[in-house]
Amino acid sequence: MISIKMIYRVWYRNFVVWTKFLKPSLVASLGEPLLYLVLMGYGMGRLVHEVNGMKYIDFLAPGLIISSSMFSASFEATISSYTRMITQKTYDAIMATPVNLSEIITGEILWGTTKGLISSVFFIAIMSAFGLVHSGLFVMSLIAVIMDGLFFSAFSMIFVGFAHSYEFFNYFFTIILTPLFLFCGIFFPIDTLPEWVRHIAMYLPLTPMVDLSRSSNSGIMNYNALLLSVIMGMLSIPMGILAYRLIKKRLIK
Repeated sequence: MISIKMIYRVWYRNFVVWTKFLKPSLVASLGEPLLYLVLMGYGMGRLVHEVNGMKYIDFLAPGLIISSSMFSASFEATISSYTRMITQKTYDAIMATPVNLSEIITGEILWGTTKGLISSVFFIAIMSAFGLVHSGLFVMSLIAVIMDGLFFSAFSMIFVGFAHSYEFFNYFFTIILTPLFLFCGIFFPIDTLPEWVRHIAMYLPLTPMVDLSRSSNSGIMNYNALLLSVIMGMLSIPMGILAYRLIKKRLIK
């Protein structure tokens, strides 16, 4: 049986540790998307005046919220989770208490989701300071952010079950996350891509989340993007189960 109380304990333990490194954590989470926003949004924006009827920076910023959540959740659920499991032996220590492995994995996934949400909320605050939030409907972007965090936290935990060193995650970040980041429509409309690439890009997990964030900032409710985003978030359940089985097998060995 899974106890919500025990899942919360795992989540809260990670939260307390995070608060001790709050400043460097926020710099790492916000630094890269903020640079993209300033350098590409304003720099490239001088060359590309409009994309799909909106200023380039208005096109770019809502997508960067989603990528910020993806990278924060993925980093937490790979490097940090691997450190807790292998280097620090935190999982072993926790399992000496009444908390079981399924509760640890669930707590880790929810904490990764929380890290993605925190990064995105701070980024939205920066957008607001720059005058880039244009509609109250933009609150719907938080649904995309949460679904994003759930999906990539669970997805990342699967790779923790395979990893035997930190270098293994180079494959994950370079071969998987980077193409997802580049081809989901954050920097340019996917309909500008070759047809065969466009068909692939349409089914990438980030694509509907970026669409939901961008359309809601324009005051448009994109129900199709909302539905697809929720479906992507729900996939965290089977992926979490797979991650649990892989990590259980790994710890038994």
